[in-house]
Amino acid sequence: MKKFFAIFAIAILALVGCEQKPDNNGGSKAGKIDGEWHIVEWNGESPEFEVYVKFESGSFEIYQQVWSLDYELFKGTYKVNGDIVTGTYEDGSNWASGYKFMVEGNQLSMYSQEDKSITSIYEKCEIPAEIITEATTTRSSEVVPFL
Repeated sequence: MKKFFAIFAIAILALVGCEQKPDNNGGSKAGKIDGEWHIVEWNGESPEFEVYVKFESGSFEIYQQVWSLDYELFKGTYKVNGDIVTGTYEDGSNWASGYKFMVEGNQLSMYSQEDKSITSIYEKCEIPAEIITEATTTRSSEVVPFL
C-alpha cells in the first residue's frame, strides 16, 4: 500500500511539474509575459493614447491614459494557458477578450481573440514613477479599461 501512495505522489508531482512547457529560452510562457510594458503600436499605427501594463506572478496593473487626460489604474489577476493570456479585474469583470501573446526580446505582441483585427505591440520599460503616482491618486468611475 505504501508503494501505491509513493507512486501516486510521484505521478502527481510529475503532472504538476509539466503543466507549463519551457520555451526555447528555457523559461515558461507565463514567466515570459512578466514585466513592465509600454504600448508602442496599436493596429499597425502609433497610438494616440498611453498604456503601461505590469504583469507579475499572476497579478496585473494597467496604467492608462485612454479616455481621460489623467492616468487611470486598473488591477486584477491574469492566467496564461499556452500562448493565451486572460484576465479579471478587481471588480470581477473579465477583460474584453483573451489575447494570444508572443514575447520576442524586449517586445510583447498581443492579438485579440475576440476581434482578430486588434493587435497591440508593447516594449519592455520601467513605468515612470510620476505615472504611478498620478494613477493611484486619480479616481474616475466612468473610465473603461483598455484590455
